[in-house]
Amino acid sequence: MPSFPLRKAVFVALLLAVALSTVGITPGAAPAIASGFNTIPVRLTNNPSPLGDMLSPLSRAGRNVNVSNQSGSQSETSIAVDPTNPFHLLASNNDLSLGSSTKLLKESTDGGKTWVVVTTGITSFCYDTWLAFNSAGDAFMAYECSDQRYAYRKVGQTTWTLTKFTIAGGFPDRDMMTIDRSASSAFKNTAYIGYDDNGANNTAYLLYSRDGFTGWVRSPKINDTSTTIGVNAATAPDGTVYATWEDYSGKKIWVDRSTNGGASWGTDHVAHTFRINTSGFFIFIPPQNSRGVLPMPMTAVAPAGTANAGRLYVSYFDIGTSGSNTNIYVVYSDDGGTTWSAEAKINDDTVSAYHFHQAISVSPNGTVGVSFYDTRSDPGVNKKTDRYVAFSTDGGATWGANLLVTTATSNETVGCDLGNQYGDYQGMDTSAVGRFHLSWTDARVPGATCEDLFSAFAMPAEFTHNTRRAAGVVFFMPRFAA
Repeated sequence: MPSFPLRKAVFVALLLAVALSTVGITPGAAPAIASGFNTIPVRLTNNPSPLGDMLSPLSRAGRNVNVSNQSGSQSETSIAVDPTNPFHLLASNNDLSLGSSTKLLKESTDGGKTWVVVTTGITSFCYDTWLAFNSAGDAFMAYECSDQRYAYRKVGQTTWTLTKFTIAGGFPDRDMMTIDRSASSAFKNTAYIGYDDNGANNTAYLLYSRDGFTGWVRSPKINDTSTTIGVNAATAPDGTVYATWEDYSGKKIWVDRSTNGGASWGTDHVAHTFRINTSGFFIFIPPQNSRGVLPMPMTAVAPAGTANAGRLYVSYFDIGTSGSNTNIYVVYSDDGGTTWSAEAKINDDTVSAYHFHQAISVSPNGTVGVSFYDTRSDPGVNKKTDRYVAFSTDGGATWGANLLVTTATSNETVGCDLGNQYGDYQGMDTSAVGRFHLSWTDARVPGATCEDLFSAFAMPAEFTHNTRRAAGVVFFMPRFAA
């Protein structure tokens, strides 16, 4: 084995190479919707170095950055990290401040310290954005404009290619996007867009393309019997693709899988049965009392080369076995969704707070992160929220202490967009160097005009490191045993 100084020098060189590579609401007519069970946004009238502060000898959250910082309201955020460059990020949100969605996409090239608006060419009012990168660093965004659309920008290009699907059905709702980046997958580079067709009894589908650019196909119907919202797709190292959704009328979370890239599906399996009553669709809780929230599942799979490679994680919120407040939970499966672990409660407060809008991601070394809104700072009232994150380094068996990410509370029960409040979901993604990037909507005062899109990072404890400076660039190294 190479000596410690040699191993250290090699790691430094690699990190240095990586470092150097581098809204007023306009009135709008509501569309014709086949069913009331949908998440379409309510449009109201009147209404220094590239690494910078990511480095620390201790795990921590970075500074909060107001990404959108514009008039009017933003909600339902997504964030994605370029796997070829940990300083290159995209973030997006529903832009309710304009009659069109010209400012829904933002980009950072310094790890999230600063952001600029990206011109996409989208001119109509669109929503439900979801971001992804493929393994080459090409960027993708799924979104809806009362129909299903997506956009991509290849590496080296400055313009986005916009596509409107004609195969997505009558009224697609609550879409999301993921791309299979596993080198061991038979379907590497396949892009998947999960959604339910609100125009056809909320049927669950995936759209898929083997290269993410051409040849898009709609999968067969996924759900065997249940009603659906929040069809969330995730891919395993062997190319298995999972679809997970909330069955609001049946009060369950279901999972199905495809071993042929979405061409056919197996049998639905129950991942969780809700204790909270989901049959009315939206659930009204103190911090989101006018929009309501949905306990839609968010999913992730442990990557190849980690201790629990292929493990499927499903996160959700629910009430506990006693009390009426909502908590964040995670279950996992090692047999393709047939059987499940006992649920693990993620939030560690003891004040009967409300928790919602969880996001989940798994880092390249297998660390699992879950972020969520939390009202523990407002006991008894439960209207003010903060964003927290928790990590598990043993495959979801145990979870560390919750880490506070936000530096100010947000109260979205007052203000200028009570029709949407926090929206329906928030985002999180991980970088190649183990940094978890969070995005959320935030109405802190001062610092935000109505609800703005905010972001920050969090570094889990196992990424403790020393800092060095060379050639004017800050880099870091994990602590090696001598």
